[in-house]
Amino acid sequence: MREEKLSDVIRGARSVFFEHGLAGARVDQIADAAGVSKATMYAHFPSKTALFTEVVSRECDMLAEELETLLRAQGPTEETLQSFSDALISLVFSNAYIRLYRICVAEAGRFPEIGELFFKAGPERVRLILAGYLMERCQSGDLMIPNPDFAADQFIQLSFTSILNDRLFGVQKRISKSVISGRAKSATSAFLAIYTAKPGMG
Repeated sequence: MREEKLSDVIRGARSVFFEHGLAGARVDQIADAAGVSKATMYAHFPSKTALFTEVVSRECDMLAEELETLLRAQGPTEETLQSFSDALISLVFSNAYIRLYRICVAEAGRFPEIGELFFKAGPERVRLILAGYLMERCQSGDLMIPNPDFAADQFIQLSFTSILNDRLFGVQKRISKSVISGRAKSATSAFLAIYTAKPGMG
C-alpha cells in the first residue's frame, strides 16, 4: 500500500474509531471514510483490531514527540518544566486524548495488548522522556534527584491528577488557558521546591 493511501486509511480509521469506539466501528465505515475498498484495507491490516492498534501507536507517537520537543528546547529548567506541564495538561484535556483513553480502557479487558500498547506508548513513554530530562538537569547541577523515574511520575501527577477524573467522567468538559497555566506554574513550583539543588549539596 502506498504511503499516501496508508495515510488515508489511518485518517479514516481514526475518525470512525473516535466516533464509534473499537467495538462499534465497522470495516465498511472505515473504508468509506478512507475512500478505499475493504480489500485494500485488509491487504495491509488483517483485522479491525490491528488497524486500531496502528491508530493508537501513531496517536501516542505524536503526543510523546510534541512533549519531547519541549524538553529539548534547552531553556531554563523552571521555564522548560512549566512549558512541559502546560502542554501535558492541554494534551490530556484534549478531546482526542480523552476519547482514545476511554476506548483503550474499555477494550483492555478483551484485548490486553491494546491496553499495554497505550500504556507503554503513551503514559509510560512520556514518563521515561521526562525522567531522562530530569537526569540531565541533575548532571548539570540544576537539580538534586535521587530517583528521576519516581520524580518524573511525581511531576506528572502534580500537573493533572486531581482534575483528570473530572474530565474523564464528563464533569468538566473544558479547561481555560488561565487555569492550565496556573496549574502548570503551581506544579513546577512545588516540584522545584523539593528538587532544586542547594549550595553545598551533592
